[in-house]
Amino acid sequence: MRIDGITPLLQSMLADTRTRDGFALPAAVASAAAATAEAPPSTPPPVVPTSATSVQMMVALAAVDPVSERRRKIAEDADRGLTLLERLRDDLAHGTAPPERVRELATWVEAFVVPDDAAVTPEFAKVARDLEVRVRVELAKLDLNA
Repeated sequence: MRIDGITPLLQSMLADTRTRDGFALPAAVASAAAATAEAPPSTPPPVVPTSATSVQMMVALAAVDPVSERRRKIAEDADRGLTLLERLRDDLAHGTAPPERVRELATWVEAFVVPDDAAVTPEFAKVARDLEVRVRVELAKLDLNA
């Protein structure tokens, strides 16, 4: 087996190790290794970018689907609203809700837009509308207009 790219120093070290351990290289291989070790080190060939890098980049870019990315962002926003609503419920179960929590929920419902594009299914749009209504009802119970 031939291994390219081994430096002459490494080749001589390998040759020395093999002979010390009782394993001797054949004369032809030993002389070739010695000749390579004596040769002046050549500069490595320049690295040329291959088209594989470009192909990999194109595949990565194609994997990012704008519809699925939008769907993910909408789901994260709805999840944030649901989390805020659950925290409000827990706060009310322990007494009163802190004003910061109520303001955060009011800010969320003002910024939340029920999606109606191709990125979401009709079922998800219905759940998002129900969530928005539930948040508005809870805020109305606390005498806030949202």
